[in-house]
Amino acid sequence: MYSPFRFCGLQSIRAGCFCARQHKRHPVFPVSWIGRHVVVGLLLASAPFLHGKSFGQLVRSWPHSSTLGHTAWVFSVAFSPDGSTVASASDDRTIRLWDVATGESIQTLVHTHRVTSVAFSPHGNMLASGSADGIVRLWDVATGSNTATLSHGHFVHSVAFSLDGKSLASGSADGTARLWDVATGFSKTFGTHAGDVRSVVFSPDDSTLASASDDGTVRLWDVATGESPQTFVHTHWVTSAAFSPDGNMLASGAFDGAVRLWDVATGYSTATLPGHARPVYSVAFSPDG
Repeated sequence: MYSPFRFCGLQSIRAGCFCARQHKRHPVFPVSWIGRHVVVGLLLASAPFLHGKSFGQLVRSWPHSSTLGHTAWVFSVAFSPDGSTVASASDDRTIRLWDVATGESIQTLVHTHRVTSVAFSPHGNMLASGSADGIVRLWDVATGSNTATLSHGHFVHSVAFSLDGKSLASGSADGTARLWDVATGFSKTFGTHAGDVRSVVFSPDDSTLASASDDGTVRLWDVATGESPQTFVHTHWVTSAAFSPDGNMLASGAFDGAVRLWDVATGYSTATLPGHARPVYSVAFSPDG
């Protein structure tokens, strides 16, 4: 079976990452990894695919039909922390929650516009979603109820929870990354990129937020002070960023097909991974780094 992924084993620097690349018929955007499995989404009218990392075998797919699957493109997928549930966000204005063991759709959550990003809280009891209408929503996973509605103001490309679950970050077409207090809904804004912020991600110790932008940069932000101590420069739009599990490295993927690894402390690019001939939309480290 054709695998829509390339696994990059980088023994020389003791790192491994998954990079989404062009599918035979459809582009691949979202990547989410837990344990031995990777869940991925294709930009077509279907739900996600689940792949085993050991041999790239297909574990489960959710086909499109009148009762199952999305009716439009899938933009984002995420595992629950315990690996039992997959959330998928779609251009059809819905989020679907899927039981990994049975493949059944167990919840459908409805936005008023296309849903571009989803993320589970660390305890798995909440789900955050970002939408093209600039709205970030928080959902109770057990009940499916919308518990909070936060306005970023412009198209939201990315959402991410901090590791302690107290904060939520969102990246937007207005060039900003916002940090939200989950309990109060208050927010603060981190600087301004010269282009859309496509990806936001917290470092493993929650001290740093990374934002990847169409301006060709990844900026690191000190969560406590709001200052930006590091800027990593690509030659094209940066679509995705991910910290290594120990927080020492950052991986970034760009529209020109470049995947780069960065030393977080020094800001130096430690590796450029060749192979992609088309845009890279998502990058992720394996849990063991």
